[in-house]
Amino acid sequence: MVVAEECLSQWRYFAGTDEERLAGFRRLLADPSIDVMIPARGGYGITRLLAAIDWAAVGASGKAFCGFSDFTAFNCAALALGGLASLHGPMLSIDFGDGEPDAFMQRHFAATLWGTQDSETVAGEHGCAPGAIAGTLWGGNLSMLAHLAGTPYLPTVQDGLLYVEEIAEEPYAIERLFFQLHHAGILARTRAILLGDFSDCEPRNPARYPYSMDEVTEALRAIAPCPVLTGLPFGHVARKLTLPFGWPALLTLQPGSWTLSWAGLGGT
Repeated sequence: MVVAEECLSQWRYFAGTDEERLAGFRRLLADPSIDVMIPARGGYGITRLLAAIDWAAVGASGKAFCGFSDFTAFNCAALALGGLASLHGPMLSIDFGDGEPDAFMQRHFAATLWGTQDSETVAGEHGCAPGAIAGTLWGGNLSMLAHLAGTPYLPTVQDGLLYVEEIAEEPYAIERLFFQLHHAGILARTRAILLGDFSDCEPRNPARYPYSMDEVTEALRAIAPCPVLTGLPFGHVARKLTLPFGWPALLTLQPGSWTLSWAGLGGT
């Protein structure tokens, strides 16, 4: 394993200045011995680097990139400007370096990165007719997706299977982010919306109406031209899937459950 020395740097909120972080990234990107690049953690910072990254070089690197949270911006830009599909999944310090790694996370990480096929079945009534929906898996952190709307870094995905999650936002603010995607025309191109974990997304002002995530889901279903499904395990949780960002998948709706399946990189 190669660890960029800049991971131990600190400048303000970040692991070094923008120039230092870019230098570390470019060095690892150019290293032919590295097949997979994973950030140490998320938070905030990739947005500052988007315009300075050579996305054509990222696309031509042949490397697999995996991360979540703030890394959603990298996933988006790599596909939009580099034509590179990537992975939305675990990060080093949070998922592999903080105590015993979650067994579910490890199993699905290995299946998607090195295996030929992976899938997950989610139990629960969904109110949709049985059937199958094929599309392109993509998504990630809802705030990051809305933040990139209207920029060249957000890919235009037709027939998308859009997965979204969030952490520590009030439900009304989450609904507003969904309306941003709706107004930007992103939901109109989507064949299904898969909701993940919304950790700590609770109303905090006791003087206001306690808007709930159930009400957010209800509002989303009213504006979305497609099924809206809940319970996909990914995002800011230990028990998470490693999901493709930018390649085909199949959503199968059964009575009382639904299944998402996709090819692993080992089969390509």
